[in-house]
Amino acid sequence: VFGDAYRRGHQRVVGFVDGRDLDVVVPACPDWTALDLLRHLAGDADDVVARRLDGLASEEWTQAQLDRRSGMDADAVLEEWAGNVDAVADALDGIDAMGLPDSIPAAWGRTTPDALPATLISDLLHHEFDLRNAYGDRNGRDLMDLHFSAGGHVRSIRGAFQARDLPTIRVESTDAGMGWDVGYGDPVATLRAPSFALMRGIGGRRTRSEMVAMGWDGDPEPFVDSMVLPHLAMRETSLRE
Repeated sequence: VFGDAYRRGHQRVVGFVDGRDLDVVVPACPDWTALDLLRHLAGDADDVVARRLDGLASEEWTQAQLDRRSGMDADAVLEEWAGNVDAVADALDGIDAMGLPDSIPAAWGRTTPDALPATLISDLLHHEFDLRNAYGDRNGRDLMDLHFSAGGHVRSIRGAFQARDLPTIRVESTDAGMGWDVGYGDPVATLRAPSFALMRGIGGRRTRSEMVAMGWDGDPEPFVDSMVLPHLAMRETSLRE
């Protein structure tokens, strides 16, 4: 399942960037051009294959990916990435066979290897839509893989709710027909939005005011500041996507 999602994401990104100017700045990652973003994605793949996972998703880990590819043009970056896709897909579907340690230092603290597949798929999805946003493209928002990623994002904020002793809320995807409780009691508020909006919001691609303006039944104010992945932050300016 994870491997197929990774292959699909790779194919979509490669198809999308074909023939485009890759010097375009990516607003969601303003220090990067589109080519830099591709260098990161190729670096993700290479790091998985090489089991180079200490610091997973941290700024230092990501910067090292770009530094190693600073002299590579787009053709070389895409060739490297393509050469690793099958090995990455196989690894994501067989994470137990990789011989990884019981825990890995990541941007949000130590994590277990079984978090790697969902982390890599969600990173690929977010960066696909970061690219689309950079070129003003609004397609692909009904992808099946978005539903999976949205659910994973919702589950990832449960720790923040528990740490802050927040009441339970309900989060529902309006286009997937799925919902998740964040907490263990009766929900005191409900957020309803498409999977794309949920993933992008919890994934740090929305401003606080945009998060507040989503489809809430109940007061969002006690909860909204805890509704972003633990290693990310809400945006200060809108991506207008």
